[in-house]
This record gives sequence, C-alpha cells and structure tokens, in this order.
Amino acid sequence: MHTVELAETFTSRGNKFWNHPEAVDGLRNGKPRPVVSHLMLTDTCQHSCAFCSVQTREGNSLTPEIIEGYIETLLPLGLKAVILSGGGNPILYKQKDGYDFNSVVDYLHGVGLEIGVITNGMPLTQYGARRSWKAVKPETLDKLTWVRISMSGLDHKENEVYVPDVDPSKTTLGFSYVAHDIYEVPNEPNHGKVSTPEDLKQWGGKAEAIRTFEDRLPYLTSQIKQIVEKHNPRYVRLLPNCLEPEKIKFRCEQLQEMADMIDASVVFVQYKPPHAPPRCWLGYLHPVLNSDGYVYPCDSCVLNKAANHKFAVPWRVCKWDKIGDLYAAPAHSLIKDPAKLCPGCVFTRSNLLLQEIVDGKEIPAGSEVEHPNFV
Repeated sequence: MHTVELAETFTSRGNKFWNHPEAVDGLRNGKPRPVVSHLMLTDTCQHSCAFCSVQTREGNSLTPEIIEGYIETLLPLGLKAVILSGGGNPILYKQKDGYDFNSVVDYLHGVGLEIGVITNGMPLTQYGARRSWKAVKPETLDKLTWVRISMSGLDHKENEVYVPDVDPSKTTLGFSYVAHDIYEVPNEPNHGKVSTPEDLKQWGGKAEAIRTFEDRLPYLTSQIKQIVEKHNPRYVRLLPNCLEPEKIKFRCEQLQEMADMIDASVVFVQYKPPHAPPRCWLGYLHPVLNSDGYVYPCDSCVLNKAANHKFAVPWRVCKWDKIGDLYAAPAHSLIKDPAKLCPGCVFTRSNLLLQEIVDGKEIPAGSEVEHPNFV
C-alpha cells in the first residue's frame, strides 16, 4: 500500500464520503444523515502534551445516560460507527457505579456500531494499574475495529509507548506521532509545557528547558523504528504540530525523511495545513460529542486561536439532547462565519468536497476502501 493509499485509508480526507451517498445527498435534499461520530468520553489524562489542543481540562466525563441517549437518537438516522477519543484518554473513562471503558464498548458493539479508539494508552498511575490497558478486557479489544496509539509517551518521563495485545485479525493497530518543540514552563498550570513561542510569551517568554524536535529527531527515529519492528502495525502516521501553521511544510519534509528511514510502506506523513472553509458541512456526517455534553462540528475547532486550546462556546452546535433537532431541520453551514471563526480548520478539503455536492455536483461512485464508515 502506497503512502497516499495509507493516508486515504487511515485518515479523514473525504474520499470515503462517496461510500455513503444517502448521507451526502442529505445535505442538499433536506435530510442530513450521520455516518460516524466522535465520543470524547472524558478529559481525564495521565499527561498533558505540549502540542495538545485541549489545554484546559475541567474533569468532564460523559454519563452513561448521555452516551446512550445520544447514540439511540443517531442510530435510526443511519449512524454506523463511533470513534472514542478526546482531550483526555478514553481508556481511563470510569463512572462511580463501575460503568467504564469496557461498558461503553460493550454497549456500542451491542447496538451494531463499528468502534475506533484514539488514545495515548498511558496509565493513570495515581489510581494504579487498574486504570490503564490492564483494565481493558481482551474481549473488549476484540470488539474494536481499530486502535490508534499516540506515541506521546516518548516525550514524557516514562519514555515508553504502551501497546495492548491486539489480535490483528480482528482489530487494526496503528500509531501516530506529532512533531513539536517542547518548552518546559513550570508555572503554566495546565501542561507545565507548551509547544509554541506564542504560548510561551503568555508565561513570561522564558522556559526552564527547551527540547526541539530537531534535537530529538535521531532518537525519535530510532524509537519509532523499534516500535514498528516490534508491533508490526498496519500504519504509523507522522504529522506536524497544527498549532504552528508556519512550520507545517518544513516539518512535513523532516517527517518524510523520517518515514523513509523507518519504512515508507508503513509510515506516512499527513499534510493538512489549516485554512478556513467557505462553509461548514462535515459535522453532519461526522459530529463530535465532547465530554462537556455539547456537540461540535469537528475536532479541529480547538485549533483556532480564539478557542484558547479548548472546545469553546462559539463552536457549539447544540447540546447532546438536541442532536435530533439538528437532523430534523434543513442542512445549513454549522458555522455561520468560518472565515472569522475557523482559520485553524484542517478539514477544509472535506468541506469543499461536500460544498460541491450541495451546489449540485453529481455524487462520485464509492470505492473499495478499508474502514469505509470512518469518514
């Protein structure tokens, strides 16, 4: 599989839209339909990464009632898949009554949905090993369509990437890594570190320590190569820090060199420079339910500077229990003024493809692709 095919298979580039003509056509005929939805189960996480776009965590988690009520509203409309993710670590999700990550997967699988998981896999050590991959049952892993593990553990004191025992005949295993600089800022309350000079200025412009991506490049190349050789993943995605758009092109060149040194048949670079779309449609096919209980049009809205590193009020589409009303009304741009609100959008290509359909273009024929429901 070539690099482009890897990117089109394991990232959201818009090519999978055409496998769902009923959902795409719904944007122009008054009957919008969902295909997949993100569920940001919790904002709890063991670490805060320098590049993390969700900087401020407030201890939010979705309750079982919210999860099930939201899903049961979308299922009759055609929902086919979910992605468990978030500004936190979804495998750490746990409610007081024992309802946990395993429970969520059991429920979603039981109603016939495909399930993808994005996680750094890091254990929440203050709660012991019970809150890590060790708490995820083998039968739970077998119910997942795919797992993508962020290799951010390489940036922390653990210097390790935690990988579950995935059965490749049932679950696709992938990895990702974000290229970024690290400025250690002890007085920054959320992360203790930031990744851009602009953020650094907010905390006096001085860092206790600086670890550049260039300095860490040889080490990271070696570590990621070892991970590929040990775990034999279907893919490894390398991408630049989207919070520094002026560096994206250069970073991608560096990352391509890294990919070539590791294994270009498995490792690919995702190039997605931010740019505001004229109108916002993606959230109809792929709504995002955040841990605060509100629905957002995508998970890149947090990349806008005005969002201040969090899912913020101006980008809210509706509360979770109003999601049915959204699909009952005629489709409209989910962001009234994307040029003003969404300069950080990394899904412009997808929105432009959908805009063409709204404007009357014939829907292209779908093609055979792995994981077609994860648009």
